[in-house]
Amino acid sequence: MLGALLSFLSAAFFGFNAVMMRRGVLTGSALQGLSFTLPLGALFFGLASLVLLDVSDIETLNWTATWYFIAAGVAHFLVGRYTNYKCTKAVGANIGGPIQQFTVVVSVVLAILVLEESINWLGWIGIVLLTVGPLAVAKAKKKDKVEKLEFEFKLAEGYFYGIASSICYGASPVLIALAFQENNTGLATTSTWQLAIFGAFIGHFAATLVLLAIVLIFGLTDEVKRTDPKNIPFFIYSAVFVFLSQGLRYVALVLAPVYIVSPVQRTSTIFRVIFSKIVNPTTELFGIWIWIGIGVSLAGAVLLAIPEELLMEYFSAL
Repeated sequence: MLGALLSFLSAAFFGFNAVMMRRGVLTGSALQGLSFTLPLGALFFGLASLVLLDVSDIETLNWTATWYFIAAGVAHFLVGRYTNYKCTKAVGANIGGPIQQFTVVVSVVLAILVLEESINWLGWIGIVLLTVGPLAVAKAKKKDKVEKLEFEFKLAEGYFYGIASSICYGASPVLIALAFQENNTGLATTSTWQLAIFGAFIGHFAATLVLLAIVLIFGLTDEVKRTDPKNIPFFIYSAVFVFLSQGLRYVALVLAPVYIVSPVQRTSTIFRVIFSKIVNPTTELFGIWIWIGIGVSLAGAVLLAIPEELLMEYFSAL
């Protein structure tokens, strides 16, 4: 129960992070956003690790688990976040959210194949709904006045980058779960939340180093230097809220299985729309098809999150 609650809080912070990042990449680039959020994330989680961990917590981490944390960090924080920013820039946070619900399908399928987790028949229905839900947002372009938006709407590009980010975002919780399992601490039982915070730091630090190498090797420093000063506060706000979101997500994965954490966290799509209406009313699409896409996707996420024991108890009581 606590794991699901932390996942829900993580979703709320991630929703606000998406809105802040939307403002930043509206006139900035995905690379510029990464150049702020990744180092700041490493800094925040590094400071949290210094305050919350002691030597014994770090000594419990073996090298194989460390590599899983590194892989999760590069997949999620670098590749996943970059493609997420590109998706958000192309279609906005409201459209990008339902598209990225495909994340849950990736997580659940990998959890079944790799972690040997299992889902009930309602979960399979949930996967179908999560696959169908994002298709509804394509109707939004026909229903709403795209030409009135203060940005160039690119639906095909949004779908491409949205699905790409979903694959990365969907794989990362499984990699994190593997890190805990490989560390012989017992997933969702004796793994400490302090170790989860340190794992988040390892992931951010590794992703930051890879980004730095890419910027230097491909000569992208000028693009980073050209960051518009007015976008910097939004990138910083995004870094703060994504730090809170990811911290809670890592701890939730200590307390609950992937098939619960990942679906619950996708409720961030609701928070995206609510916060977008307040902060970005002229740079987002709103309308019935957006809510239909979100509703269908969230229904799928709820079905996936229902524990099999609860389902069996309900039917046995009938």
